[in-house]
Amino acid sequence: MTTHSGWRAGAITAPLNDNLQKHISELESRFPIVRQHRRALGELGSQMVHAQKCSVNGLQNCRISLVRFSGAIEAAFGLTREVMFFYSPYPDLQIRELKAAKDAIRKLHRDVTPDVIFVSSPDPRARQKLDDWSTGGFLAIPLSGVDATDPVSLVSLLRDYIYARDLFYESTPVRGDRFFGRRQLMQALHDDVRKQRVAGLFGLRKAGKTSVLSQLADDVSNDDRIVILRDLESLPSPPTDPIPSLIKDLRADLMEVLKRRGHSSRALGQLQGTADASDFRRAMQTVLRSLAKENVSLVLLLDEIEYLTPSDRIDISEGEMASVSQFLGALRSLVQENDNFTFVLSGLTSAIVENGRLFGRPNPLFSWAKSHFLAPFDRAEADELATSVGSRMGINIDSGALESFFEATGGHAFLYRSLASSVVQQLPVDVFQRRISRADVLRNLDDWKRTVAGNIHEMVSHVRRYYPLEAVMLDMLMESPDDFGDIAKEQPLELQHLLSLGLIEKDGTSYQSATVLSLL
Repeated sequence: MTTHSGWRAGAITAPLNDNLQKHISELESRFPIVRQHRRALGELGSQMVHAQKCSVNGLQNCRISLVRFSGAIEAAFGLTREVMFFYSPYPDLQIRELKAAKDAIRKLHRDVTPDVIFVSSPDPRARQKLDDWSTGGFLAIPLSGVDATDPVSLVSLLRDYIYARDLFYESTPVRGDRFFGRRQLMQALHDDVRKQRVAGLFGLRKAGKTSVLSQLADDVSNDDRIVILRDLESLPSPPTDPIPSLIKDLRADLMEVLKRRGHSSRALGQLQGTADASDFRRAMQTVLRSLAKENVSLVLLLDEIEYLTPSDRIDISEGEMASVSQFLGALRSLVQENDNFTFVLSGLTSAIVENGRLFGRPNPLFSWAKSHFLAPFDRAEADELATSVGSRMGINIDSGALESFFEATGGHAFLYRSLASSVVQQLPVDVFQRRISRADVLRNLDDWKRTVAGNIHEMVSHVRRYYPLEAVMLDMLMESPDDFGDIAKEQPLELQHLLSLGLIEKDGTSYQSATVLSLL
């Protein structure tokens, strides 16, 4: 499809609305280049369907338009919504202009593609700047690359940028339209927050726990509910007491968000640097009562909770670190005494809610907090991830390739994305249609296995660290599978951990190791 006639399939009807025509005419008078862009779009079966001024202070001379591409172009590049064209008159393009365009997407009451913006600017360094500002899957495409005499140059420009990104590769938690699957788990966590049930989310390293918490925070946060997500990885671990640092961090987080939302944070401000769990509980009680008068609730999401219970460093049942159980007891008391507070824990180990004793004291969360385990994607979730992300890069994925992706990774979130990324990096970028076949996946398997070997060993080492008895059971399953059934009957909780974590699978009346272990 190299001529513009082929791209006209599914052409968009030219809008006839008088008010829209008025705004487009004003746009063309301000930016004459718009006429060339509209002409090229029209020959490609595409149309400008919206135009307006930029409302950001200091950028009122900028203009915004929205384009609906033809069905052929949308299908080729995974577009399903209108796309923004941003026009700047300034010779020195600034990043705040791009931020203004992003803000406009969020504020427009229209379905606009959130991660692709075309930008027109007289700045000779516009392309260099926009390339530098395109991060995290977001694309800012310079319209200076469009040849006014060749409409297909606009399609080529779109192809060059869409094909250059790898949306399967993620080094940070995903959220929003980059978050896939987990519907039942997310619904359960939503219910836990709404019904004020304390929950624990547990899973293997790189299984996607932080992504789930980040998405949960986005989902449940609103004007009447404050959500604090705190990563505990930076805390000192026992035998060094982590609670003073945790109280300090939570105090700072809470004061910042309370002030931003116009709520009182005085009680937290009066906490001293030596504050303990009891001091924190009293200050929080004052804050929660004040919020209750305004019908506002508070949710704490505590991630990487294993840094409070490192079983390889200290006896978490009887070790001398009572401050941890005292802090968790304080949180439990706050939940029981207030209708507008709850918390969620997340990490590798479920011992923090399953052990009867915690650091020499009765565990305040034992048989009280609700446990959820983050298992690998099932086949339907994995297929949805692959096809949805692939389409946004202009890639069609054959059913055989989907099957191979799942067979090779067992649906483990990190491994699945990693393998898909490895395959995408080998695809050509100088064509207008890209496809992944089973052969493409199989051809990349050996090289990919070598690249993730270290990650697999790290996952297993964390199992040995935080689930020592389960690790022994895994060794037995791999070395003497016929004897595994006997120990499985004797250790039902540990067996359930292995199943819930996706480390073993049940096959009829017997068990077998999961795909992730075959990669060792």
